[in-house]
Amino acid sequence: MYCIVSPFSKTFDDIWLTYFVPEFLRSDLKVWQIVEIPLKNSVEDAIVLSILNQNEVNIERSKIKSIINIKFLEPLLKDYQIELAKYLAEFYFAHIHDGVNLFLPKTIRTKIKNNKLNLWIFKDNKYNFSQKKEFNKEQEEVYNQIINETKNKILLYWVTWSGKTEIYIKLIKKYLDEWKQVLFLIPEIILTNQIGERIKKVFWEEVIIINSNITESKKSEYWLKIKGNKAKMVVWTRSSIFYPFVDLGLIIMDEEHDNSYISDKSPRYNSIEVIEKISDLLNIKIVLWSWTPSVDMMYKWVKWEYKIFNLLSKFV
Repeated sequence: MYCIVSPFSKTFDDIWLTYFVPEFLRSDLKVWQIVEIPLKNSVEDAIVLSILNQNEVNIERSKIKSIINIKFLEPLLKDYQIELAKYLAEFYFAHIHDGVNLFLPKTIRTKIKNNKLNLWIFKDNKYNFSQKKEFNKEQEEVYNQIINETKNKILLYWVTWSGKTEIYIKLIKKYLDEWKQVLFLIPEIILTNQIGERIKKVFWEEVIIINSNITESKKSEYWLKIKGNKAKMVVWTRSSIFYPFVDLGLIIMDEEHDNSYISDKSPRYNSIEVIEKISDLLNIKIVLWSWTPSVDMMYKWVKWEYKIFNLLSKFV
Protein backbone atom coordinates (compact mmCIF):
# COMPACT_ATOMS: atom_id res chain seq x y z
CA MET A 1 0.00 0.00 0.00
CA TYR A 2 1.27 3.44 -0.96
CA CYS A 3 0.15 7.05 -0.64
CA ILE A 4 0.72 10.27 -2.51
CA VAL A 5 1.45 13.22 -0.24
CA SER A 6 2.18 16.91 -0.44
CA PRO A 7 4.65 18.22 2.18
CA PHE A 8 3.94 21.59 3.73
CA SER A 9 7.35 22.67 2.45
CA LYS A 10 8.30 22.79 -1.22
CA THR A 11 8.15 19.47 -3.05
CA PHE A 12 10.83 18.20 -5.40
CA ASP A 13 8.59 17.60 -8.40
CA ASP A 14 5.69 19.35 -10.03
CA ILE A 15 2.92 17.24 -8.57
CA TRP A 16 3.53 15.11 -5.44
CA LEU A 17 5.69 12.60 -3.59
CA THR A 18 5.04 8.87 -3.18
CA TYR A 19 5.55 6.98 0.12
CA PHE A 20 5.09 3.43 1.31
CA VAL A 21 2.50 2.82 4.05
CA PRO A 22 3.66 0.41 6.80
CA GLU A 23 1.21 -2.30 7.73
CA PHE A 24 0.50 -0.93 11.22
CA LEU A 25 -0.81 2.35 9.71
CA ARG A 26 -2.86 0.99 6.81
CA SER A 27 -6.20 0.54 8.54
CA ASP A 28 -6.19 4.14 9.83
CA LEU A 29 -4.87 5.99 6.79
CA LYS A 30 -7.31 8.30 4.93
CA VAL A 31 -6.99 11.04 2.38
CA TRP A 32 -6.50 14.57 3.75
CA GLN A 33 -4.90 13.27 6.93
CA ILE A 34 -1.69 14.87 8.14
CA VAL A 35 1.23 12.43 8.28
CA GLU A 36 4.89 12.64 9.19
CA ILE A 37 7.37 11.76 6.44
CA PRO A 38 11.15 11.56 6.12
CA LEU A 39 12.26 14.26 3.70
CA LYS A 40 15.97 14.58 3.04
CA ASN A 41 17.53 14.68 6.51
CA SER A 42 14.51 15.80 8.49
CA VAL A 43 10.97 14.80 9.41
CA GLU A 44 8.21 16.96 7.92
CA ASP A 45 4.43 17.15 7.94
CA ALA A 46 2.56 16.31 4.76
CA ILE A 47 -1.03 15.94 3.68
CA VAL A 48 -2.29 12.73 2.07
CA LEU A 49 -3.72 13.36 -1.40
CA SER A 50 -4.55 9.80 -2.39
CA ILE A 51 -3.99 6.16 -1.46
CA LEU A 52 -2.66 3.65 -4.01
CA ASN A 53 -2.49 -0.11 -4.36
CA GLN A 54 0.69 -2.02 -5.18
CA ASN A 55 -0.13 -2.30 -8.89
CA GLU A 56 -0.59 1.48 -9.21
CA VAL A 57 3.04 2.25 -8.37
CA ASN A 58 5.76 1.69 -10.96
CA ILE A 59 8.72 2.38 -8.66
CA GLU A 60 10.78 -0.29 -6.95
CA ARG A 61 9.80 -0.71 -3.30
CA SER A 62 13.45 -0.36 -2.19
CA LYS A 63 13.52 3.16 -3.61
CA ILE A 64 10.43 4.39 -1.75
CA LYS A 65 10.60 5.65 1.83
CA SER A 66 7.84 4.94 4.38
CA ILE A 67 5.61 7.40 6.19
CA ILE A 68 6.42 7.57 9.88
CA ASN A 69 3.18 8.38 11.64
CA ILE A 70 -0.37 9.72 11.29
CA LYS A 71 -0.67 12.98 13.24
CA PHE A 72 -4.48 13.37 13.09
CA LEU A 73 -6.90 10.51 12.58
CA GLU A 74 -9.58 12.96 11.41
CA PRO A 75 -8.97 14.39 7.91
CA LEU A 76 -8.66 18.15 8.19
CA LEU A 77 -10.43 19.03 4.96
CA LYS A 78 -13.17 17.74 2.70
CA ASP A 79 -12.96 15.49 -0.37
CA TYR A 80 -13.97 18.29 -2.73
CA GLN A 81 -11.00 20.32 -1.54
CA ILE A 82 -8.62 17.60 -2.68
CA GLU A 83 -10.11 17.83 -6.14
CA LEU A 84 -9.96 21.61 -5.97
CA ALA A 85 -6.25 21.54 -5.06
CA LYS A 86 -5.57 19.23 -8.01
CA TYR A 87 -7.60 21.54 -10.25
CA LEU A 88 -5.52 24.55 -9.16
CA ALA A 89 -2.30 22.67 -9.89
CA GLU A 90 -3.40 21.41 -13.30
CA PHE A 91 -5.43 24.35 -14.61
CA TYR A 92 -3.04 27.08 -13.44
CA PHE A 93 0.21 25.12 -13.93
CA ALA A 94 1.11 25.38 -10.25
CA HIS A 95 2.84 23.07 -7.77
CA ILE A 96 0.39 20.98 -5.78
CA HIS A 97 1.85 22.14 -2.45
CA ASP A 98 1.05 25.76 -3.34
CA GLY A 99 -2.57 24.78 -3.88
CA VAL A 100 -2.74 22.73 -0.68
CA ASN A 101 -1.24 25.55 1.38
CA LEU A 102 -4.12 27.83 0.35
CA PHE A 103 -6.41 25.59 2.41
CA LEU A 104 -4.25 25.72 5.54
CA PRO A 105 -3.33 29.15 6.95
CA LYS A 106 0.25 29.57 8.16
CA THR A 107 -0.77 29.54 11.82
CA ILE A 108 -2.72 26.29 11.33
CA ARG A 109 0.33 24.66 9.73
CA THR A 110 2.46 25.86 12.64
CA LYS A 111 0.01 24.42 15.18
CA ILE A 112 0.05 21.10 13.30
CA LYS A 113 3.83 21.03 13.29
CA ASN A 114 3.99 21.74 17.04
CA ASN A 115 1.14 19.33 17.88
CA LYS A 116 -0.99 22.19 19.25
CA LEU A 117 -3.98 22.04 16.94
CA ASN A 118 -7.22 21.43 18.86
CA LEU A 119 -10.22 20.89 16.63
CA TRP A 120 -13.47 22.35 17.94
CA ILE A 121 -16.87 20.74 17.58
CA PHE A 122 -19.96 22.90 17.89
CA LYS A 123 -23.64 22.13 18.05
CA ASP A 124 -25.95 23.95 15.67
CA ASN A 125 -27.68 26.95 17.21
CA LYS A 126 -30.60 28.76 15.64
CA TYR A 127 -29.47 32.16 14.40
CA ASN A 128 -31.17 35.45 15.14
CA PHE A 129 -32.92 36.93 12.10
CA SER A 130 -34.37 40.41 12.05
CA GLN A 131 -35.09 41.53 8.48
CA LYS A 132 -37.70 44.29 8.53
CA LYS A 133 -37.88 45.54 4.94
CA GLU A 134 -40.44 44.05 2.58
CA PHE A 135 -39.74 43.19 -1.06
CA ASN A 136 -41.20 45.14 -3.94
CA LYS A 137 -42.65 43.20 -6.88
CA GLU A 138 -39.45 43.08 -8.94
CA GLN A 139 -37.34 41.95 -5.98
CA GLU A 140 -39.80 39.17 -5.24
CA GLU A 141 -39.73 38.04 -8.88
CA VAL A 142 -35.92 38.01 -9.02
CA TYR A 143 -35.65 36.15 -5.71
CA ASN A 144 -38.09 33.47 -6.89
CA GLN A 145 -36.30 33.19 -10.23
CA ILE A 146 -33.00 32.56 -8.47
CA ILE A 147 -34.47 30.00 -6.09
CA ASN A 148 -36.33 28.11 -8.80
CA GLU A 149 -33.62 28.23 -11.47
CA THR A 150 -32.27 24.78 -12.37
CA LYS A 151 -28.88 26.14 -13.41
CA ASN A 152 -26.42 26.46 -10.55
CA LYS A 153 -24.57 29.41 -12.09
CA ILE A 154 -26.49 32.69 -11.98
CA LEU A 155 -25.61 36.28 -12.85
CA LEU A 156 -27.73 39.17 -11.57
CA TYR A 157 -27.50 42.47 -13.42
CA TRP A 158 -28.59 45.34 -11.19
CA VAL A 159 -28.68 49.12 -11.06
CA THR A 160 -27.87 51.41 -8.14
CA TRP A 161 -30.52 51.61 -5.39
CA SER A 162 -32.39 48.60 -6.77
CA GLY A 163 -32.36 46.83 -3.39
CA LYS A 164 -29.95 43.96 -4.10
CA THR A 165 -28.91 43.69 -0.43
CA GLU A 166 -32.43 42.73 0.60
CA ILE A 167 -32.26 39.87 -1.91
CA TYR A 168 -28.87 38.88 -0.49
CA ILE A 169 -30.37 38.68 2.96
CA LYS A 170 -33.40 36.63 1.99
CA LEU A 171 -31.22 34.20 0.00
CA ILE A 172 -28.90 33.79 2.97
CA LYS A 173 -31.86 33.21 5.30
CA LYS A 174 -33.18 30.43 3.04
CA TYR A 175 -29.92 28.50 3.18
CA LEU A 176 -29.34 29.09 6.89
CA ASP A 177 -32.85 27.75 7.50
CA GLU A 178 -31.65 24.57 5.77
CA TRP A 179 -28.61 24.48 8.10
CA LYS A 180 -26.24 25.21 5.24
CA GLN A 181 -23.20 27.46 5.36
CA VAL A 182 -23.04 30.54 3.11
CA LEU A 183 -19.99 32.30 1.67
CA PHE A 184 -20.35 35.96 0.69
CA LEU A 185 -17.42 37.20 -1.42
CA ILE A 186 -16.62 40.90 -1.62
CA PRO A 187 -13.98 42.70 -3.68
CA GLU A 188 -12.69 45.43 -1.38
CA ILE A 189 -12.10 45.92 2.34
CA ILE A 190 -14.32 49.01 2.42
CA LEU A 191 -17.26 46.88 1.34
CA THR A 192 -16.69 44.66 4.37
CA ASN A 193 -17.77 47.55 6.57
CA GLN A 194 -20.69 48.63 4.38
CA ILE A 195 -22.30 45.34 3.38
CA GLY A 196 -20.81 42.97 5.93
CA GLU A 197 -21.78 45.00 8.95
CA ARG A 198 -25.32 45.39 7.63
CA ILE A 199 -25.61 41.63 7.22
CA LYS A 200 -24.16 41.07 10.70
CA LYS A 201 -26.92 43.25 12.17
CA VAL A 202 -29.40 40.80 10.67
CA PHE A 203 -27.75 37.46 11.44
CA TRP A 204 -25.73 38.31 14.57
CA GLU A 205 -23.25 35.76 15.90
CA GLU A 206 -23.58 33.41 12.92
CA VAL A 207 -21.54 35.81 10.76
CA ILE A 208 -17.75 36.02 10.51
CA ILE A 209 -16.40 39.13 8.80
CA ILE A 210 -12.74 38.87 7.84
CA ASN A 211 -10.50 41.59 6.44
CA SER A 212 -6.81 42.17 5.79
CA ASN A 213 -6.31 43.85 9.16
CA ILE A 214 -6.97 40.78 11.30
CA THR A 215 -4.04 38.90 12.81
CA GLU A 216 -2.83 35.47 11.72
CA SER A 217 -3.97 34.04 15.05
CA LYS A 218 -7.47 35.43 14.41
CA LYS A 219 -7.48 33.79 10.98
CA SER A 220 -6.62 30.53 12.71
CA GLU A 221 -9.53 31.00 15.13
CA TYR A 222 -11.93 31.66 12.26
CA TRP A 223 -10.61 28.63 10.34
CA LEU A 224 -11.45 26.45 13.33
CA LYS A 225 -14.91 28.00 13.73
CA ILE A 226 -15.74 27.41 10.07
CA LYS A 227 -14.51 23.83 10.24
CA GLY A 228 -16.42 23.30 13.48
CA ASN A 229 -19.61 24.58 11.78
CA LYS A 230 -19.93 27.39 14.30
CA ALA A 231 -19.68 30.06 11.58
CA LYS A 232 -22.71 29.60 9.36
CA MET A 233 -21.88 32.57 7.18
CA VAL A 234 -18.56 34.10 6.12
CA VAL A 235 -18.05 37.53 4.56
CA TRP A 236 -14.59 37.94 3.08
CA THR A 237 -12.46 38.49 0.00
CA ARG A 238 -11.15 35.81 -2.37
CA SER A 239 -9.01 33.74 0.04
CA SER A 240 -12.13 32.62 1.94
CA ILE A 241 -13.01 30.20 -0.85
CA PHE A 242 -10.31 27.89 0.52
CA TYR A 243 -11.61 27.70 4.11
CA PRO A 244 -12.93 24.33 5.41
CA PHE A 245 -16.70 24.69 5.07
CA VAL A 246 -18.48 21.66 6.48
CA ASP A 247 -21.76 21.96 4.58
CA LEU A 248 -21.53 24.81 2.08
CA GLY A 249 -24.84 25.54 0.37
CA LEU A 250 -24.46 28.88 -1.43
CA ILE A 251 -21.74 31.25 -2.68
CA ILE A 252 -22.57 34.89 -3.43
CA MET A 253 -20.00 37.05 -5.24
CA ASP A 254 -20.59 40.80 -5.18
CA GLU A 255 -19.20 42.92 -8.07
CA GLU A 256 -17.93 39.94 -10.10
CA HIS A 257 -16.15 42.29 -12.53
CA ASP A 258 -13.69 43.54 -9.88
CA ASN A 259 -10.02 42.77 -10.60
CA SER A 260 -9.26 41.98 -6.97
CA TYR A 261 -10.83 38.55 -7.48
CA ILE A 262 -7.77 37.59 -9.53
CA SER A 263 -4.70 36.49 -7.54
CA ASP A 264 -1.31 37.58 -8.86
CA LYS A 265 0.62 35.43 -6.37
CA SER A 266 1.49 31.77 -6.80
CA PRO A 267 -0.67 29.90 -7.36
CA ARG A 268 -2.28 32.52 -9.58
CA TYR A 269 -6.00 31.98 -9.99
CA ASN A 270 -9.28 33.62 -10.92
CA SER A 271 -11.79 33.34 -8.06
CA ILE A 272 -14.73 33.05 -10.47
CA GLU A 273 -13.19 29.98 -12.10
CA VAL A 274 -12.49 28.47 -8.68
CA ILE A 275 -16.04 28.94 -7.35
CA GLU A 276 -17.38 27.55 -10.63
CA LYS A 277 -15.32 24.42 -9.93
CA ILE A 278 -16.67 24.29 -6.36
CA SER A 279 -20.20 24.60 -7.75
CA ASP A 280 -19.56 21.64 -10.04
CA LEU A 281 -17.97 19.52 -7.29
CA LEU A 282 -20.65 20.20 -4.66
CA ASN A 283 -23.62 20.80 -6.95
CA ILE A 284 -24.42 24.13 -5.27
CA LYS A 285 -25.62 27.51 -6.50
CA ILE A 286 -23.28 30.42 -7.09
CA VAL A 287 -24.88 33.84 -7.56
CA LEU A 288 -22.72 36.58 -9.09
CA TRP A 289 -23.82 40.21 -9.04
CA SER A 290 -22.66 43.16 -11.14
CA TRP A 291 -23.87 46.43 -12.59
CA THR A 292 -21.04 46.26 -15.20
CA PRO A 293 -20.66 42.56 -16.07
CA SER A 294 -17.29 41.54 -17.47
CA VAL A 295 -16.95 40.57 -21.13
CA ASP A 296 -15.96 37.07 -20.04
CA MET A 297 -19.12 36.74 -17.95
CA MET A 298 -21.35 37.92 -20.79
CA TYR A 299 -19.67 35.40 -23.10
CA LYS A 300 -20.46 32.64 -20.61
CA TRP A 301 -24.06 33.81 -20.56
CA VAL A 302 -24.24 33.68 -24.38
CA LYS A 303 -22.89 30.11 -24.17
CA TRP A 304 -25.70 29.27 -21.70
CA GLU A 305 -23.22 28.53 -18.91
CA TYR A 306 -24.99 31.15 -16.78
CA LYS A 307 -28.58 32.24 -16.34
CA ILE A 308 -28.95 36.02 -16.15
CA PHE A 309 -31.63 37.94 -14.23
CA ASN A 310 -32.18 41.71 -14.13
CA LEU A 311 -32.93 44.03 -11.22
CA LEU A 312 -33.53 47.37 -12.91
CA SER A 313 -36.05 49.30 -10.80
CA LYS A 314 -35.01 51.47 -7.87
CA PHE A 315 -36.07 50.11 -4.49
CA VAL A 316 -38.66 52.27 -2.75
